[in-house]
Amino acid sequence: MAGEDRIGFDGLDKPPMPPRYRAILIGKSGEVLGMTRLNVDDDPNAMVEAKALVNGHAVELWDGVRFIDHFPTPD
Repeated sequence: MAGEDRIGFDGLDKPPMPPRYRAILIGKSGEVLGMTRLNVDDDPNAMVEAKALVNGHAVELWDGVRFIDHFPTPD
């Protein structure tokens, strides 16, 4: 019917968006210290790069709004 809001399914056949990996640097008291974009194509490579950023602070790895892993500082 004309003028009705409709839910569309356009674009469901399109490929998914490419990953947008970010490493979030987390301070000792839980504050966000910064963010680094990671230019990789998959989770395993993103995890390697994020883990390498652990240096006196924890790192969380995200792909858009999807949480992937947390890398704590070594004790």
